[in-house]
Amino acid sequence: MLTLERVDLGAVRDSRGWFIALGIAWVVLGALAILVPFIASLVTAVMIGWLLIFAGVFEGVHAFQNRRWGGSAWGIVGGILHVIAGALVVAFPLTGTLLLTLILAAWFLVTGVLRIVRSIQHRELPIWGWLLVDGILSLGLGLMIGLGWPSTGVWALGLLVGITSSSAAYRCC
Repeated sequence: MLTLERVDLGAVRDSRGWFIALGIAWVVLGALAILVPFIASLVTAVMIGWLLIFAGVFEGVHAFQNRRWGGSAWGIVGGILHVIAGALVVAFPLTGTLLLTLILAAWFLVTGVLRIVRSIQHRELPIWGWLLVDGILSLGLGLMIGLGWPSTGVWALGLLVGITSSSAAYRCC
């Protein structure tokens, strides 16, 4: 079970070298993804494809083993669809990257609109302005990726993975 224990600073100090090495690794990997976003986008798409395949296999096996459960047939169908979708992304990573980029643009657009609405609903709170800014930035990013699609498929996923990876460095040190 996960708990919110206080960090033992002595243990952190004793392993400082490992934390620094992990932080450097995250920065280097993130920088590589930012420098070659096309390759990072393709690798991300292939990885998502394999995750879909494994998830589909596990879902299908689970549903097959629990055939007495009323939703087992739908579980098997869902598992098969996951495997097919994953196999298509792995077999055609460029098309998968383009599709994932389009989904990402839609996600940013919807998230931006929802955050703007939430900010208006929470305008009595002192932090509502930050919610509004967050919503506007998400909406703008979604518009930028969506309006530039399909060319944004070449760089968007890889760039976002690189930024996320690089920002992970501060979490480990």
